[in-house]
Amino acid sequence: MTSSVQHQAGVIPVPTGPQRLMLARLHAELNQGEMAARLGVTTATVQRAESGVTKPRRTTYMAWSMATGVDLYWLETGKAPSPSGDGASAECAIRDLNPEPAD
Repeated sequence: MTSSVQHQAGVIPVPTGPQRLMLARLHAELNQGEMAARLGVTTATVQRAESGVTKPRRTTYMAWSMATGVDLYWLETGKAPSPSGDGASAECAIRDLNPEPAD
């Protein structure tokens, strides 16, 4: 039996802006209420940002990045940061909030 669905090798889904905000929050292991508390906003504000109802201001992206440890450039653009000097962060797209101590 052959499947009528064909798969492209190497396809990587690109999350939308609201999905990136949610992924960042989940990476930090925060629920929406905890995220709201860290940002100093209401839970409804977090829900609206993650659902795409409202587009957050840049200051919100900055605070979201700081609260979750997720790279600001990736949050805003969906692109991995590059060390090429184009203004993007030279660090990893997602930073570890609890790095292991160096030996």
